[in-house]
Amino acid sequence: MTKTIIRQLIAFGTLLLLVGCASMQPTITVKGNAAAEHCLAFYDDLDQVVAKHGITPSRPERITGFPYLRLTRFLASYSQQDLSDTALQHWLTHLAAADLQARSIELTSLELPVKSELSTIYGVDLTAMLENCAQTLVTVDLASPERLALLRKRAVTSSEYRLLNKVLGLYPLSSIPVKIGIHQYHDETKAVYEQPLETLPVHGQLQRFQAPTQRNNVDLSTMAHDALGIPIPTAAQLQSLFSTHAPVWEIDVTGSYDLPGKPFWDGDNKPDVDHSETLVYRYPSYTHWQGEVLLQLNYLIWFAERPPVGKFDIFSGKLDGLHWRVTLNTDSTILIYDSMHACGCYHYFFPTTALRLRPKARQLSEPPLLPQHAPQLTVGQNLVIRVSTGSHYIQRLYADTPSGQTFHWHDYRELYATPTTEGGQHSLFRLDGLVAGSTRMERWLLWPMGIPSAGAMRERGRQATAFVGHRHFDDAKLLDELFEPASVHIR
Repeated sequence: MTKTIIRQLIAFGTLLLLVGCASMQPTITVKGNAAAEHCLAFYDDLDQVVAKHGITPSRPERITGFPYLRLTRFLASYSQQDLSDTALQHWLTHLAAADLQARSIELTSLELPVKSELSTIYGVDLTAMLENCAQTLVTVDLASPERLALLRKRAVTSSEYRLLNKVLGLYPLSSIPVKIGIHQYHDETKAVYEQPLETLPVHGQLQRFQAPTQRNNVDLSTMAHDALGIPIPTAAQLQSLFSTHAPVWEIDVTGSYDLPGKPFWDGDNKPDVDHSETLVYRYPSYTHWQGEVLLQLNYLIWFAERPPVGKFDIFSGKLDGLHWRVTLNTDSTILIYDSMHACGCYHYFFPTTALRLRPKARQLSEPPLLPQHAPQLTVGQNLVIRVSTGSHYIQRLYADTPSGQTFHWHDYRELYATPTTEGGQHSLFRLDGLVAGSTRMERWLLWPMGIPSAGAMRERGRQATAFVGHRHFDDAKLLDELFEPASVHIR
């Protein structure tokens, strides 16, 4: 056993010890406040009921000792910042809102008799109870420096990388062939993008899917922002932004596995997709860039499978999700597009000419993949995304007038109530964030990279996007770490 591996084992053992010690730290209880104690009892009862009868998202992440708050990587980025009293209040309000969204999914998953029993015990509507308790506990914790200090300490998100996998898999050695394979894949992808658009192979029939027509310019510079600098769009503004920036999906269709639709659970409890209606799932997110907070628009389509090519295809399997993200600058222009598959694989960046890759990002063991710059759109044009058959790789971006079959919008949260063939509903995601039945054989080769079940589809917030190194799709400072303004002078 090499000295490096011994040091890694010692480090892992120390980490386990520290985690164990942290878990034994007593949670500071809220004493002397009857309303707060009543709320904490309610959260405890609700958690037990949901664990037994319902569905709960694995992300946003829970915060030990603060059952009314949940955490994203973006919100975690504020935990160690020096915040004003108003900004601190807004931070807790965002954490509480994240929990309320997750709780709404949990309540929806409970059958009526179960919810009625809880309502009878606490004497109020459960949604109203959650909203009141969130306000009560935010007020209580803002008045407690000890509680706030504990919250800052615990407001840390979990990594999607497993250190034990890397240690047992001899990561320093096993990552070498993976790194070589990744660089080869990058070269092959860039070669595809170097081909003229008209020479890209079409194996079936190109079919387009476009958003319902709704174009209303939204000026982000006039949008309301809170004390954290987070833009707060109204529901109408957000709807307009999603419609305005929705891409046209142009897919090379050779079989039903290339038609986007609605996931469901088949009779064998395997994931499948009903493509009788084209659906695009969406949600907003935020990121940091150059001291500002930027709004992001996320679009997700699902395919029934990635079909095998030949007799032995380690990348094929049931269900395939293609995720598209638009990051808007403060002046309402596009800053960058990026995409991935729902496994966290194939993360592509399409920056505008306003950005360039940082020199240090080019030197990473797994540098970001930039196949092309974002095309310029003129009035009346939409972004078109060419998608290959089978693998569903993005092959090109280009500008064109919109056309094609109109798709329908669905909120991402509906995936937690995925229908079954028996008429019921069940979450698309397991408690570990993975989609059951979507595993790929590549996991047996890539497990030493630290990513559980590499290639399997997973829940938002659970995507590690670098096999060599450490990177998450929703890292709050991802853009700042990888890119810089193109106007920056290089010495």
